[in-house]
Amino acid sequence: MWMTINEIILYYDDLMRFAMSVCHSQVDAEDLVSDTMLAACAFIKKGGSIAHPVTWLTATLSHKHNDRLRKKYRTPVTVCFDEGCDIPQDEEEDALSPEESAAVRRELNHLGHLTREVLIRYYFGRQSIADIAEGLRIPEGTVKSRLSSGRSQMKKGLETMEARENRLPGKLWISFGGSEGPKGEPLTLVENDLIAQNLLILAYDRPVTISELSKAIGIPAAYIEPIIEKLVNGELMVQTDSGKVYTDFIITKPQDVLANFRPQLDFAHRHFDGIWHILEKMSAQIAAMSFVPDMSVRAQTKLNRYAILKALQDFQHFGTDKIRRPEFPWRRDGGRWLAQAVAFDAGYHDKEYRMASEYMIHGGHRTSEAMTAGGTRRVRLYEFDTTLWDSPHRFAFSYELYFHHVIPLLWCIYADIPLEERSEIPSELLTHMPTLERLGLIGSHRNKPCVDIPVLKQSEYAELCAVIRAATEEIKSAVGEEFARFTASMRTPLPKHLTSVPELFRYHDATAYFVMAIVREAYEKGLHLKNVDYCCPPVVMAYDCIE
Repeated sequence: MWMTINEIILYYDDLMRFAMSVCHSQVDAEDLVSDTMLAACAFIKKGGSIAHPVTWLTATLSHKHNDRLRKKYRTPVTVCFDEGCDIPQDEEEDALSPEESAAVRRELNHLGHLTREVLIRYYFGRQSIADIAEGLRIPEGTVKSRLSSGRSQMKKGLETMEARENRLPGKLWISFGGSEGPKGEPLTLVENDLIAQNLLILAYDRPVTISELSKAIGIPAAYIEPIIEKLVNGELMVQTDSGKVYTDFIITKPQDVLANFRPQLDFAHRHFDGIWHILEKMSAQIAAMSFVPDMSVRAQTKLNRYAILKALQDFQHFGTDKIRRPEFPWRRDGGRWLAQAVAFDAGYHDKEYRMASEYMIHGGHRTSEAMTAGGTRRVRLYEFDTTLWDSPHRFAFSYELYFHHVIPLLWCIYADIPLEERSEIPSELLTHMPTLERLGLIGSHRNKPCVDIPVLKQSEYAELCAVIRAATEEIKSAVGEEFARFTASMRTPLPKHLTSVPELFRYHDATAYFVMAIVREAYEKGLHLKNVDYCCPPVVMAYDCIE
């Protein structure tokens, strides 16, 4: 069977694996594969036939690799980084027409991940070489090399890149509130799937036909129809009676989120003294509660952190008190959830967004629960995730293990139950004990693991919450009305057709930075987390008995 030009691209993955085995560099491997495929196209165009594609392609790649080595060690390399200079063509390129050469280059540009990322960031994101190097964690010399390689591949097409419509793939960071489906829905519907993510982005502003989506994303309709069907069945999309589809959850862009960042910091700074005075009184009350003095110093610090964050976050919702709380709908997959997402344009430089995320509570106030001791004891974990002497993703080592098994593990350690007697605790979780210690959830006492967070009876937790509520009410009396007007002015606008989004979700970006703005100002002034140089998670475990 003879290979055609259209079939060459099918061997890309095999060639990449072979190229990586000989040069051990993603950058060099992409160049080798690009040159090899171009040589194959030229050979076929000249009338050659390839009966054994794998043998022919790997042999050609090996020859080109050897040629590169000879050039590397025998002749100096001169690279022109001027976009206006003429870059000489290889002999094998002369065999292809401009249209054929452009088609091959488009395919190779889609497949060459690093080259594509550099070009997108440089031409569409308008990032500097230094910023690209930092964002991709590669040397600046590699960025320049990729730009030179990309210009050579794209030729005149690249020079007009900025005048074209930007339909390059963006990215969607999706999150949800409620309970996930049995297969991790809704996150699993889109994770690692740029096509699904971009279909959702393209169908957000208005209902669109599948044909319109196909043209916008540059993929034949037959290939995106199954993906759209998956998103509709998964209830991230809705299909109308007319056949149009639209994204059925709120999407914001980082540029819009950042527009609310500085105003929230300014509001927090103006009212800092009055708010922090109230929180200091609350902290003193908590320190005097009967069950607190027996805790370790670290546990007391974590308890105080938790209380401050909860008081501030409860106040944060003041302007929305009269807005109906969202009810998480039952989904076809068995979960109960509402999704939301942030959409990043291709090439977007997220440095400022990442810096602002230091002022966010990641995921809000999270409560999880498990039954232990043979079903006789209910144990709850109350958590906040921050970046201040904390890990915002303490479950990153394994989402499944953390949310299904960490509570039973902590209870066994707290109750001094030998772990080998609890078969329901996966052995894999035990291998992550050093991670849990680094994250500040467990510690060591007399060569035995111990729980390193505050542990309360449920009745004691109720007493704690009463003190927190009193502080929240005092903050409301002091600045609540002004805060309500402030947040209402920054609600996220919604497309007219999108009616399923709870009103409360429109306030998220208007309040996302307020809590940590207060906390970080206190920290910078030496009023909070003094002498803390360890991971200090704001986490509380509470338990009660089941009759």
